[in-house]
Amino acid sequence: MSGQARSPFAYTVLRAVPRVERAEFINAGVLLSCRERRFLGARTGLDAVRLAALAPDCDTDEIAAQLAAIERVARGDAGAGPIAKLSKDERFHWLSSPSSTVLQRSEVHTGLTGDPAATLDHLFRTLVMTPGARLPRHEGWSRAHRLTTAPSLIGREIKLVRRIHYLFEGETNVSDGAIELTFTDESVLLCDSAADWTLEFFGAAWVDPFGASLSESDRAYVDHYGRWCAYDVTNQAPYSLLVGGTIRQAIPQFNELLERTGLLVRTDDTVLDLQMWAGELRAFVRRG
Repeated sequence: MSGQARSPFAYTVLRAVPRVERAEFINAGVLLSCRERRFLGARTGLDAVRLAALAPDCDTDEIAAQLAAIERVARGDAGAGPIAKLSKDERFHWLSSPSSTVLQRSEVHTGLTGDPAATLDHLFRTLVMTPGARLPRHEGWSRAHRLTTAPSLIGREIKLVRRIHYLFEGETNVSDGAIELTFTDESVLLCDSAADWTLEFFGAAWVDPFGASLSESDRAYVDHYGRWCAYDVTNQAPYSLLVGGTIRQAIPQFNELLERTGLLVRTDDTVLDLQMWAGELRAFVRRG
């Protein structure tokens, strides 16, 4: 989507803080406003098990009720009180204001979107539903394989391509996720988004920590949170355009803070464009 078709948005993460004095919290929702698209929305979800691990005696029902009230105010429900009758901008300002109660807000972040509802859904999945590291640890693969310097790619021929996508309730988020390139010399490069929204590299193939069979406890975890899955896209368009190509250029992309947030990889006739979007990695392949 072109930059002209995207609109600025702002969002804040809703945090459940069961013991304010300890400042421990879990993410419990996202509130997003896009003035140009006249959009204001909130998605919330309280993980009572994780919250109880922080404070076994906390009132999860009360926090859940407050989260539900925020969703109603964001929608402008008639029965949600006087705040719900304000304009969308006023409601976002009120709902995103700092608080020192058991339900707090993060700082307000900004970005660009062509679909505010889809962006809200994406942020909810990645910031609230997905716990821990973006790709889970495994005895055969971990973040210890992270490369401290950008890899040398010139002259390497691409043999296989995999994407690592998130699967939840039978639906795969094919827009975001790591990309893994295997070269003809059998070396591997995994490109993924870091926690600080920069691009990072790993020198080993990703290994699914769950494997082919799931224990009862693993199944319960996957049913509740979803899971990362690897998909071989070597023979699927547009990734098949990369296969057999020899890399001629690898141009890092930086933001205004000189942080690496993208990579442009060129073969003889194909371009792989890696970009950060709302903290996740997106990969675009085109002729060029």
